[in-house]
Amino acid sequence: MPLPPDASASFRAPLSREIRGALIFMRTLKPKLNLLDARRKPIASERMTGRRLQDRRLRLWSHDPRCANCGRVTQFPDGFELDHKTPLFLGGQDTDANCQIMCIWYDEAGNKRGCHVEKSNEER
Repeated sequence: MPLPPDASASFRAPLSREIRGALIFMRTLKPKLNLLDARRKPIASERMTGRRLQDRRLRLWSHDPRCANCGRVTQFPDGFELDHKTPLFLGGQDTDANCQIMCIWYDEAGNKRGCHVEKSNEER
């Protein structure tokens, strides 16, 4: 004898052990995924750009125009690059407190040289 339509909606078959295990796994997986998302590293598109970046460069250079590594006085705007003390890919923040001025210059062959280049090569 068939069940009435409203009775079949409330009918639940007992869950197998495999299905119960899968449901428990799914319940514990979601918090792990949220944790991974919270640990996500900044990507290049999240870096400061444009006018805000130029304002930061001027602000930090005006505060101290010397290279953080060698102490050489840098020239504004093309004698230095802003460097992240703790790189973004290692979890550093894109803030003034995490930025420092590092010197750059070009050799006779047109290759970029300086403390920023050396530090970047060491980090790779």
